[in-house]
Amino acid sequence: MIRTLRGVLVQFIQEREDASAELQWICRSALQAISPAFREMEPEVSFYPYIGLTHTIRRKGKKWVIRISDHCRSAPAQVLESIILILGCKVLRKKPPRRSLEIYNSFRKTPSIESAVRKRRLLKGRKHFASETGIHHSPGAICRELNSSYFSDQIEIQRIGWGRRNSWSRLGHYDPVHQTITLSPVLDSPRVPDFVLRYLVYHEMLHAVFQNTHRHHPPEFRRAESAYPDYARAKKFLREFCARRRK
Repeated sequence: MIRTLRGVLVQFIQEREDASAELQWICRSALQAISPAFREMEPEVSFYPYIGLTHTIRRKGKKWVIRISDHCRSAPAQVLESIILILGCKVLRKKPPRRSLEIYNSFRKTPSIESAVRKRRLLKGRKHFASETGIHHSPGAICRELNSSYFSDQIEIQRIGWGRRNSWSRLGHYDPVHQTITLSPVLDSPRVPDFVLRYLVYHEMLHAVFQNTHRHHPPEFRRAESAYPDYARAKKFLREFCARRRK
């Protein structure tokens, strides 16, 4: 029994080492094919237990440290290669190969992968809010009013509130796993009219309606969004509001 167990452990360790060596080879080959800039530095690549399909690349001394979501541990070699190519192009500020994007997008939309990511988010991905009530605006009251006026109280939002970071690039976010809406605290300002907050909350609530579509903003989403009474002037205000911040 002990010998059998020892044999299983040895085989397991050997398989892990072989997989690691294969991943290292895929990474090195893919990066060197992109640009000579990657030929002088040895990559260090590993799987990491991110909650979602997160992949990162950063420079550390004389090597590139790459972490790939362990949701991809059993992914085919061409998927791993596509992830590496996408990360490499991000560093070089180049557009990734179309074929790589297609391969990766097809993989991440696989039902088994979507299910695994969803389960881990439910277990570990708690949503953190700085506050659910604002100084100048009340997201909860706005959400309830919009739900009644536009959605016949059919949209289930578990929580809505202000995020922890003052983001100017991502003003709102709907999380379909936890059914939450997070708003950037930069909008809790007397300079931001109420109709702007109402439009943004409406926009995020639409994601709850169209969350099962493959595209983030499908044509039906855009039509429903543009039908909102304050759509045009709210968009105009946000463009100018964010533009002033960038100057």
